[in-house]
Amino acid sequence: MQMHCAQVREHGDVDHLLLEQVPIEQPATDEVRVRLRASALNHLDLWVRKGVPGHRFPLPLIPGCDGAGVVEAVGDGVDEAWIGREVVLIPGVSCGHCTHCRDGNDMLCPEYGILGETRHGTCAETIVVPERQLLDRPEGISWEQAAALPLSALTAWSMLRKARLTTGDTLLVIAAGSGVGTMAIQLGKLLGARIIATGSSGAKRQLAKDLGASHTIDPADPNWWKEVKSQSDGEGADVVFENVGQSTFEGSLRALARGGRLVTCGATSGSQVKVELNRLFFKNQQIIGSTMGRRDDLNRLLRLQQQGLIEPVIDSTFPLQQIHTAHQRMESRESCGKIVITPWKD
Repeated sequence: MQMHCAQVREHGDVDHLLLEQVPIEQPATDEVRVRLRASALNHLDLWVRKGVPGHRFPLPLIPGCDGAGVVEAVGDGVDEAWIGREVVLIPGVSCGHCTHCRDGNDMLCPEYGILGETRHGTCAETIVVPERQLLDRPEGISWEQAAALPLSALTAWSMLRKARLTTGDTLLVIAAGSGVGTMAIQLGKLLGARIIATGSSGAKRQLAKDLGASHTIDPADPNWWKEVKSQSDGEGADVVFENVGQSTFEGSLRALARGGRLVTCGATSGSQVKVELNRLFFKNQQIIGSTMGRRDDLNRLLRLQQQGLIEPVIDSTFPLQQIHTAHQRMESRESCGKIVITPWKD
């Protein structure tokens, strides 16, 4: 039996994302096969397709970090009761037995990887994953909403937790229209923060306000960070949520309050940045790096989703055979929130 998938064999432009038919994989010991009902794109998918200097991806590779579907086969050692269960996939894969995994800090595992980055991902009709990657789909949540939540929500939650965001803090969210940015606003609001957000278009700034931002800023002005100071009585932001990198990093540091914490998870505009150390230590500021988060936290986030307290913003939905259009939309920076991929349509 065969399935449709999108696969990268060589890095390059969107035409290097190949639509292919490949044999359906059989689950090995402690693995399951899931028939996907929806998956969601992340910026990591663009990096996998285009390549990252100095980093080697295990090509050929099916991209896609997020997904939800129905378990249709299990390997040895897996309870057959899983068959037919509706599940959400945990995007981060770890060994499960090292000290970090046992302590619940699986993202620090030496073998940590992400679906669609270190092993085949969700831009396919089926996927084989370890049994421990499965969580039950929350009741009443659509396939699209279930697939769109995990990576962005888990990343945003972990960032805000590491930055020790508390009630009354001013939170500056950079690129509020991104998937992770829309989640940061919602989670920041739940934590009692006052939120300022940047957005490169009127639609993205309006979305940020709809989600709970009290003030929005157009980052096209090189001195946009001064508006953050103005909106915080000259103090600046207690926490800056960075996920853009080179083009916004200097302004983000200038917007940071004394004792403030800048937490970053991405560098979509470039990773080479300048940091003025005098300002950093004289103002007792911190720069914190973050990738993904604790798998146990994803259970908490799914409960918040089921309670209607957070909701992924879905920009658009494309069937698998239109994944090139989906990549082009994400790369154009026109999208607001998540782009969802649904099964192949004959």
